[in-house]
Amino acid sequence: MKPSTIAIKLNKVAETAVKKGHPWVFEQSIQKGPESKEPAGSLCVLFDQRNNKPFAFGLWDPEEIIRIKIIFNGPRLKLDDAFWKQQLEKAFEQRRALLARTNGYRAIHGENDGFPGMVLDIYNTTGVLKVYSDIWKPYLDNLLQLFQEFYKLERIVFRLSRKLTEKQSFPYKEGDIIGEPLEGERVVFEEQGVQFYAYPVTGHKTGFFLDQRPNRLWVQDHAKGKSVLDVFSYVGSFGIHALQGGATSLTSIDISQHAMDVAKENLELNNLDASKWTPLVGDAFELLQKLISENATFDMVILDPPTFATQQSHIPRALNQYERMATLGDSLTKKDGFLILGSCSSRVTLEDFEIAHQTAFVKQSSHWNVVKKTQHDIDHPITFPEGSYLKTIIYRKA
Repeated sequence: MKPSTIAIKLNKVAETAVKKGHPWVFEQSIQKGPESKEPAGSLCVLFDQRNNKPFAFGLWDPEEIIRIKIIFNGPRLKLDDAFWKQQLEKAFEQRRALLARTNGYRAIHGENDGFPGMVLDIYNTTGVLKVYSDIWKPYLDNLLQLFQEFYKLERIVFRLSRKLTEKQSFPYKEGDIIGEPLEGERVVFEEQGVQFYAYPVTGHKTGFFLDQRPNRLWVQDHAKGKSVLDVFSYVGSFGIHALQGGATSLTSIDISQHAMDVAKENLELNNLDASKWTPLVGDAFELLQKLISENATFDMVILDPPTFATQQSHIPRALNQYERMATLGDSLTKKDGFLILGSCSSRVTLEDFEIAHQTAFVKQSSHWNVVKKTQHDIDHPITFPEGSYLKTIIYRKA
């Protein structure tokens, strides 16, 4: 079925939220909608209750609770290549300043760039498009061509969310490559004088985690002459920056042997001294306790775990885990040393994240000064509260 055009009226609360820039319309917020089931990707024209004029446009998602995903706020829209190119130009301008420091960045950050349910990460001349919603099926071929031309990409690797992979409703499968074939399974990109391998077909998300870039740079700038512990190290991105910045030693902890193997590849790629590196594979909390029992301490401790709260009911447990992390980090950090604590749990606020740390520090009778708090870099813009997920606090032990 081809997408159609649907006239929509929302209840007053939802209408106000969309006018303020919120990109989601939930099923129960629709006051007047289509009579029959319309295909995914149909264009929704949202009409003002008061004057009956259009004020926003979205794409219809018939099988999801978020029934309409907003793509444009305004009274008029012609949904063609010129519109999508205009959206890309706006997104690119926001990121232009990054390009002097890296050729690995997030070109499209979903709802925040007017492409809800879609992410495009770029690693040099390889793009990785991850799609989370059926709304993009009718527009996919046009967009793939547009992305390749606009960003001058040799290829785009197509990735799907787990739910869409199971449905098999798209013309491309998980891992398909559009454009020039990929030689091998990895590509190289550069970030602030450091090179990394990304695994665009098989790696987590799009093949690398780009979002902690500013904090990796901070580590590089402050690691000279320091012993560094990098926990939940994944493919070694923080640790590689530390060694590049002159760290005297690096201990990496991750549960995945494969991730540690890639970390070794990244070490070799940058011609760094492998004798300074101690990789430890296993459960992070168990290995941290073991290091504490051995009276090990470090000048810089980095704890940047995967999300602890994938739903609202997980928040109390997540806060306990963040308090536990701060406690362990406290025990492992030398006086005047740095402790870097990260969270990618969108449901945990920065304030609650910090309170969990302070609770741990009080129990430990230790004193810490906040050096820096960071959230999202400019290639991960945030335009609505639910889009905010990343938070990192850097402390120095008094």
